[in-house]
Amino acid sequence: MKITKLAIQNLSVSAVALVLSVAGSGAAFAQDVKLRLAHNLGPNHILAQTFDYFGDKVKEFSDGDMEVVIFSGGQMGGTRDVIAMMQQGAMDMTKGFHGELEAFESSFFVFNVPYLFEDIDHLRDVLYGDIGQDLNSTTLDNGFFNLAAFATEARSFYTNQAIRTPADLEGLKIRVYSTPTINRMVELMGGSPAPVPWGETYTAIQQGVIDGAENNITSFMSARHNEVAQVFSKDEHTMAVDYLTFSNLTWESLTDGQKDILNRAARAAEEYQQEAYSQQVEDAFEQAEAEGIEVIEVDKTAFRAAVQPLIDELMQDPEKAEWINRIRAAADR
Repeated sequence: MKITKLAIQNLSVSAVALVLSVAGSGAAFAQDVKLRLAHNLGPNHILAQTFDYFGDKVKEFSDGDMEVVIFSGGQMGGTRDVIAMMQQGAMDMTKGFHGELEAFESSFFVFNVPYLFEDIDHLRDVLYGDIGQDLNSTTLDNGFFNLAAFATEARSFYTNQAIRTPADLEGLKIRVYSTPTINRMVELMGGSPAPVPWGETYTAIQQGVIDGAENNITSFMSARHNEVAQVFSKDEHTMAVDYLTFSNLTWESLTDGQKDILNRAARAAEEYQQEAYSQQVEDAFEQAEAEGIEVIEVDKTAFRAAVQPLIDELMQDPEKAEWINRIRAAADR
């Protein structure tokens, strides 16, 4: 059975998995299954803990017949490297950050559009609704799909000086995950985008190679970037999404029962992450304050105005305009 984008239009993450279940129902694993999950996060990151929880649930739901072996901290390389391994059947799962998935499927640009999402509730409504279901279906032709989705807090700038207006970014080198949309956004705001690997960001700030970075508060604290950047400026320009990304080749090798176990564990992991992440955001801001980090509440008006040319450019593309308009409409429900 050939899996196509058309065949899974308007299906949820679980439904996408069901389509793949039918496609691979003729194949089977041995009863004891070990699945490999590689990610680039440290142990204190909420998603690393979520993946551990996912693994625990897989073991629990399978009565120990299935095991998730986790390779953390970038042991297997970056996300794009791991996805290449997944496409070849050499790895089973990874953390699919939306900015990295955009290199495989352009539709993920939506999470890089500045100020498109009003807050994390708007993001979750999109992610777990029809729009997110349609978006998830776009990756199948690339050899993988997203088994679970995790919304995270808004991304903001952090440096060693206050960023209250775009003028304060003038001349500053800011670490970004490099995509055309994000690069253009930082440039319009007055900064210089620097595509430094995440694992090298701490040292790059410490040595003055770059002036700062942009990310959410939990990543800022868990990566210890607060040790080298003392000001967190809450301009909240974009929202972020991570996925539990699964290899088609592996999925098609599993039995229906094993797929059901993974689906159940994925839903449990999504619920765990939402509850735990909300608490971790609160804890991260409290920890930042306790450690003397200056957290600045930014008036976003000037930042929104600065990036309007980017929005106008994106809206010239009919396909991108459709995605943007659908997401804007979801905020009004």
